[in-house]
Parts: sequence; structure tokens; C-alpha cells
Amino acid sequence: MSKNLNKCVFFDRDGVLNKDKGYISKVRDIEIFPKVGQAIYECNKKKYLVIIITNQSGIGRGLITLKQLSQIHNYIKKKIKKNKAIINDIFYCPFHPTGGRGKYKKNSFDRKPNPGMLLKAIKKWKIDPKKSFMIGDKVSDRAAAKAAGLKFFFKSKKINLYKQIKLIIKN
Repeated sequence: MSKNLNKCVFFDRDGVLNKDKGYISKVRDIEIFPKVGQAIYECNKKKYLVIIITNQSGIGRGLITLKQLSQIHNYIKKKIKKNKAIINDIFYCPFHPTGGRGKYKKNSFDRKPNPGMLLKAIKKWKIDPKKSFMIGDKVSDRAAAKAAGLKFFFKSKKINLYKQIKLIIKN
């Protein structure tokens, strides 16, 4: 059965693909790390799906609109396209249990460290967790990956994402 399932690299966004500057609401504030496009293209070449999994409570807090989030994600996709790289999907969680406002103030199973976004992606894209992994920069990323049955790697502080991906895929 599992041989027909897809393999996937899941990436956290802030701190992994781009510099974590707190709540980013404008495209001009996005600073993509060097070699991110090459890293994602390497995943594409090796037939991995590429999916971003990101908590975005800034939406629930009223600090960023859904339109702004969409513009930021489109910008990231456009920037990495220069390397022929493709992001297959992006899952985000706008909720926060204490900081969210109105309908966004809730405990959500999608909010990392919960695995909700990962499980939705696994189901939607028919992903085999045993052939897949996640790269993140926080303990909450690791907890979500573990709960979804994924291998997890912390984003290296010593080497760029491209080198890290090459090492992980090789092993």
C-alpha cells in the first residue's frame, strides 16, 4: 500500500525559509535565507512534495490580513521559482488560544505543537510519513512532527538549507 504514497519534506516558514522577525505583514519585510530556492529544488528533483506548515497567529491577533499573508506566500513562491523550485502547498494556522481575537481565539488542533496541519497535509496529498520528514526551528515544530509520525530535523545554524537538505536526503 505505502509504495503508492508520496514522500514529502515539510518546512516550517519563519526561522527556516526566512529570517524570523516576529509578525511579518509586508512583503518588503520578508528576508529569505540564501540557497532556499536551491534547497527546495533539490527536494523537487528527488520527487519529494514540498509543503510549508506555519503558525500565523498574527492573523488572529489582527496584525496581518489574510490578503497580506497570501501576498507574502506568493512572494516566497515567486522568489524560489528563479531556481525552478516549487512549493506544492502551504498550511497555516491563524488561531491562538489567548492572543487571538473573536473567532481566532481558540485552542486549535492545527496550531503547532499539535499535528493538525501536518495530518491534513498527509491526508490531502496522500503522503507516507515514513518516507517524509520535517525541518523546523522550534521545539513546537518537533513536537508536531513527532505526533504526526514524521522524522524531524532542526534547521542547522552551521550550514545553509541546501547543504542540510542534501545531507538529509543522501542519508
